[in-house]
Amino acid sequence: MNIQLTEKMIRERASEQSFSKGRDYYSGGTIYDPSWQSIPGGVVLMARCEGSSAPSYRLRVELDSGGVQMASCSCPYDWGGDCKHIVALLLTYLHRPEDFSEQKGLAELLAGLDKDALLALITRLIQNDPDLYDEIEMALPAIQLISQPKAAAQFTEKRGTQVSEQTYRKQVKRILKQSQYKEDYNDGWGSAPAYLDDLHAVQQTAEQLLAAGDTEGTLIILQVLLEETLDGYDGNMDYNGDVASFIQGLGMPITEAILSIEMDESSHQALYDTMDNIIDDLDEVIEASELELVLIALEYGWEQLPDKEAVWEEYDDETWMLFDDLQQARLNVLERQQRTEKFLQLAKIADTHRYTLKLLELERVDDAVAASRELENSHEILSVAQNLRQKGKLNEAVTLAERGLDQKDYSSHELATWLVPLEESLGRKEKALRAYRAAYDMRPSIDIYRCIKKLSGVNWEKLRPTLIKK
Repeated sequence: MNIQLTEKMIRERASEQSFSKGRDYYSGGTIYDPSWQSIPGGVVLMARCEGSSAPSYRLRVELDSGGVQMASCSCPYDWGGDCKHIVALLLTYLHRPEDFSEQKGLAELLAGLDKDALLALITRLIQNDPDLYDEIEMALPAIQLISQPKAAAQFTEKRGTQVSEQTYRKQVKRILKQSQYKEDYNDGWGSAPAYLDDLHAVQQTAEQLLAAGDTEGTLIILQVLLEETLDGYDGNMDYNGDVASFIQGLGMPITEAILSIEMDESSHQALYDTMDNIIDDLDEVIEASELELVLIALEYGWEQLPDKEAVWEEYDDETWMLFDDLQQARLNVLERQQRTEKFLQLAKIADTHRYTLKLLELERVDDAVAASRELENSHEILSVAQNLRQKGKLNEAVTLAERGLDQKDYSSHELATWLVPLEESLGRKEKALRAYRAAYDMRPSIDIYRCIKKLSGVNWEKLRPTLIKK
């Protein structure tokens, strides 16, 4: 396994201050419980690090032949580049890889347990945390469908759902009730309320049911989430709008469920009236457009949408955006149902980015590279390049990213900084310099200035005046 990692690469991913503190953390032995797992094309590192504002933080880093592919830390650092904890983890792996133990996957870990042993394990966990019982009860319908893919694929409305509206309503009410008294459950100004994680977990269960084919159960859960979260919502207490964002975000999964289910006329009209009333009564803090997408889905379903070129003036900009969102929901449904040809047909006209990514997923790399020429911004180009890299197509990824440097938009800096270490790891000095220049042009910084100076060598004096003007 050819993993590329050097101290220079680590240094360039972090600010000078973060690297210095991270080196101190590494020297001080603050990294503990380090482990690794093999992944396609590389490894994933996991560990804990002693923290300053918390007892410890969870770390995760993915490495491949191009260096660091992904890095995350549970600390609140958000000032650009890797945090000191990530730096400490990378330095530990670079200098003391023997400290890392291989971690088994969960399937391998539990493989030797029979039914009685698994039941004993679950019982013990519930004894330690009684709330797990409710979570297991809610998760069972999705688990049962997922564990029986053939049955899930044949799921129909006639079969019905195992989801209990009463169970989910009780759970969501409990989550919202705890927000009123549980310590640190509602953090107030400056950060999202902690109970939103629990609400998102309930939403995730609904989406798992949708993926497994239980659209009726999905709609039950999502409607419960929407109704209970709106009940008693106070925009004045939603300091950062995090709860409002959660409510708005329910619009897309509800829309996808509607596109995936067959309803009789009375059920269809009842849902439309319910959503219409909910939207009419929304708190002014909550943006209605994402929930209005549900009404658009109920109105149009899978019917052909109006032609922009023919009837542009008949609809306002917001409605056209809702039509675009409905196309995205349709693509999500087609992808989930594995209707690949239908997906490609729609994506080709509605979303070149998703069309290109699907071609990559189908191993149609040449077609994907050709389609990528139609991408309109560096954010999409970066996304496709990252996917090419994940598939082991590093040269194709670099070539695409190099072309994307010509784009001058909000993601150009991110694309350039992603490309720089790859060019350097491949020994392409001139192309690395070009990427540095592109990054500097979009967002000048002293760190990039120094990198350009170091890399440009004898040409520095020619480059220096143009950089100073920035």
